[in-house]
Parts: sequence; C-alpha cells; structure tokens
Amino acid sequence: MIEPDLVAAIGPGSAKSASTSPCKIPEMSLPTSIRGYVLTPDDGEALWFNKGLLIVKATAAQTEGKYSAVEMRGRKGFASPLHVHHSEDEFFIVMSGDVRFQLGDEVFEAKQGSLMYGPREIPHSFHVDSTEARLLLLFGPAGTDKFFRAAGKPARSFELPPGDEEFLDREKLMEIGRQFDQEFVGPPLRPKS
Repeated sequence: MIEPDLVAAIGPGSAKSASTSPCKIPEMSLPTSIRGYVLTPDDGEALWFNKGLLIVKATAAQTEGKYSAVEMRGRKGFASPLHVHHSEDEFFIVMSGDVRFQLGDEVFEAKQGSLMYGPREIPHSFHVDSTEARLLLLFGPAGTDKFFRAAGKPARSFELPPGDEEFLDREKLMEIGRQFDQEFVGPPLRPKS
C-alpha cells in the first residue's frame, strides 16, 4: 500500500494501493514536486511537434535544473535535421521501432532497447524507419523542453497529429532553435533506399 504522504511527495502519479483507486494526473500536466514522482505512458505534457507527438516527462522545475525528459512518438519518416546543442548533452533510448541515428559523420541503425549518446557540440540527427517508433530523450542540463514548447503546439490528444496538421517551416524552426542555443547544420537523414 502506498502511504498518502508518499503520494503527496511524489505527486499525483498513477500509483495504486489496495484500498484506493488509481490517481490520475490531469491530462497534459506535470507534477510540480522536485521530491520525485511517477508518470504512466500517457502522463505528462503532450505537444505536437514537427508531425510527431512529444510528451514532456521532466523539466528544469522538477529536477532542480539537472534534466529534461521527453518521450517522442513518430511515424515512418519522422526525422530531425542534423543539429547541434551548444548547452546540453542528449541521450536517445529507442523504446520501440527501428531508428537510424547520425552522430557526427557516422550513421547507426538502432532497434528497441538501443541507446545513443549525443554530447553537446557534436552534430546528430535521427530518422524513423519502421511504421512508428517511440524514443525517450534525456537532456542534461534541463531546458530543451522549452524549445519544444516554443516550436510545437499543445496536442489535442495523446495521439500522433493528423496528417494535415500544419507546423512551423524550417526557417522559423531554425530561428527558435537559435534562441535555445541549438544550431541546425544539415538536412535530416534520407529514407532508406
């Protein structure tokens, strides 16, 4: 059984106890506690970004500025341009699907369970090759979630955006990236031939 004061300390996660029903975070919100919390797959702040669904799981406010965590869901062809973070390091964990990563000049094929580390100042990108993929992105220090909020839009659901949903053009995306110490240095990886 989870004690009520522990639930209060970790925030309103989806923890179950034998005597109570599950607590549910209000849709598209995040706990404010820095003392720890639990989120289920569809808990967090949902954003539509560049034809994908992002779910912000952790921010600077929740981790004392140490980390940001974002789940990214995308269809085949979902990709990031080759870019550099000047202030953060980034980890990518493939939760499902097949994804190719570019790190510097090298390209790697990754499947479920794979991890890629993209240190600051090293150009990197990815491309979803399977029908769909889920990635967990971890940034340190925190702050990249602010870029996603500025460049994306609140999602109307925890689903991938409709195919006809409009997003920012490349120039506007690059401008917002510069505001968050990111630089776009090349195109996304091309689809496999």
